[in-house]
Amino acid sequence: MKTLQKSLILLLAGATLALSCKKQEQTKTYTISSDITSFTEVAANNPGSQTVVVTTDAPYWIAMGPDWITIEPNMGVGGGKSTVVTLTFQSNYKNESTDTAPRSGEVKFSGGMTSLMVSVSQLGHVGYIDPDASIGGIPDEDEFMDFVAAMANGDPIHRWYNDKQEIELLADLDLSEFDLSEWVPIGNVEKTGNGNNASSPEGGYFTGVFNGGGHTIKGFKVSKTDVADGGTFGFFGAISRSTVKNLNLEADFTVGGEATADAGVLVGTVYASTIENVNVTATIKMEGTKTDNKRFSVGGIAGFVYSCSNEGDLLESSIKNCEVEVKVTGNGGENTKNGATAPMFGGIAGFVTGDKSTARNTIENCVVRGTITADLGRCSGLIATANNAAIVKDCSNYASQVNNFVNARIGNLVSLLNLDCSLINCTNYGDLTTSASNTTTGGMVALLNDNSCTIEGGGNYGNIRTGNTAANGRGLLVANFSKYTYVKDVVVSGTLGMNGGEVFDINAGNFMDYIGGGSKDKVDGLTYVAPAP
Repeated sequence: MKTLQKSLILLLAGATLALSCKKQEQTKTYTISSDITSFTEVAANNPGSQTVVVTTDAPYWIAMGPDWITIEPNMGVGGGKSTVVTLTFQSNYKNESTDTAPRSGEVKFSGGMTSLMVSVSQLGHVGYIDPDASIGGIPDEDEFMDFVAAMANGDPIHRWYNDKQEIELLADLDLSEFDLSEWVPIGNVEKTGNGNNASSPEGGYFTGVFNGGGHTIKGFKVSKTDVADGGTFGFFGAISRSTVKNLNLEADFTVGGEATADAGVLVGTVYASTIENVNVTATIKMEGTKTDNKRFSVGGIAGFVYSCSNEGDLLESSIKNCEVEVKVTGNGGENTKNGATAPMFGGIAGFVTGDKSTARNTIENCVVRGTITADLGRCSGLIATANNAAIVKDCSNYASQVNNFVNARIGNLVSLLNLDCSLINCTNYGDLTTSASNTTTGGMVALLNDNSCTIEGGGNYGNIRTGNTAANGRGLLVANFSKYTYVKDVVVSGTLGMNGGEVFDINAGNFMDYIGGGSKDKVDGLTYVAPAP
């Protein structure tokens, strides 16, 4: 019996010893280490790879990390061996102009119930903003005012270019909330050099393309009654070898001058440039000049339009496919003249001229509507003075005019056609009333003034009332056929009478007596159309 008990005790003791040895084997502690514990300031762009040497006495190891780090190999045999592990980092970068935030993470190496962390921090990227880099155009009012300021200061304007290197509007703009009392025109020129027959702007004129993109600028309310001698004023001041197109402009425009000056709701001075597909809706108050015998030309589109030839190049100007809706009140101020030095207004342009007849100014396919109440020496629905090398074609005037200037020259399309100037297929539908007894008054033109000027096509449908009692100072077509090449294929309609008095009985048999005074031997192919009752 004692022998049996002793055997059991030895057996239990052996079992206990065996269990004790097994427990010690299970709780053995392994080690894991690396030659590098962190990677800092890893580059954002093209960061490349880094290596880390991992050593462990565990039977094996495994690695895990964030998805922007590739680990190769990501597992291996330990047992005291060392392994070179490559960490490849993805770029934290999109493009040169896009910001990216810094980021960080950890690579975890594990084996034998122990682990090691290797930290990684990667830099972000701060995009470089080029102040001259294009934003594709002008998207809002603030950017537009910044553009205007840049032009005034002579700063770069590349920011507002589109991909065609045009300044382009990208949205409608409302300027009514801005203080425009000190408006500096786009292309501000203090002295244009404008004389009666020439323009040579120097300085900060606008050169390039302004593309309205079919958008509307409204709330353009400006007033400048002291435009300097030789100065110019408008939404644009002076443009040279430029194009303004595809724009709608709504304006409240008050202007006056010190002496010889020019102003236009859109452009003051157009030099060898093009204006096309522009619509202007404006209330215009013209206050004339503070000096007598100094031309002040104002237009619903442009004040002064000029072309020239330069070393064989024809530097021509054109205004085409434009529409104007105006309500005009105007007077000449201290200026009492009616000639080239007169105060003048034209629904499209005030004064159009050039240095040579080979370089033309073309006013084409334009329409003017509205009312004109004026005391001006020259005033017309289209062009006040076509002085030199002006072709006015396929245009229509619907604006009616009342003018009380004494000894004025008033035609409802053009007041004067001069050297190498022509009206082609242009028609007046607006009524015209003048009050002074010495004001020449014509439904189409007041005065044909050079043997080279012509009228072809178009005609007059407006009603003409005048205070001029002289037969050679009034007419349904031309007040005075003085000098011209020909007038042909024109429609004669409308009524003619005295302001507040007799309306002449005009019919198909006698209408030639009422088309205007002067020599009509070069008038041919006229058609009379009786006015509607």
